[in-house]
Amino acid sequence: MSAEDLNPEEQWPLPPAWMWDCAECVRRYEAMKHVQAVIAGLTAEDPGVDWDVTDSIVGTQISLSRHLAEAHREALPDWDPACPACAGHRAGVAKTGERSPDLPPGAVMAAAEHRARHLFAPPRIVGLM
Repeated sequence: MSAEDLNPEEQWPLPPAWMWDCAECVRRYEAMKHVQAVIAGLTAEDPGVDWDVTDSIVGTQISLSRHLAEAHREALPDWDPACPACAGHRAGVAKTGERSPDLPPGAVMAAAEHRARHLFAPPRIVGLM
């Protein structure tokens, strides 16, 4: 496979330098990459292998994005105008804010977690959550 064959939508970005200064970011990022490698190895050996979604790549991504949203919200990227999920989260937070000045923490957290995923996940899968 050549570099030309690599789809940018599939590429895992290099996280920003400030994430490497946070021991918890490093721990959660390494856990995510470790689980990815384990699952890739298991499914390569046996494509029918049954793995637990809650203790998998998705679970570790949620863990990392939650930490980023809680501990580093001010460093999260802004809404990506090319991302349909960003548009949906942004509109949802705006609508919730119109109905109530006290935003439900769940809507705000989900939006912040999504923005956090732009830091470490490929564009193809950022929009899945």
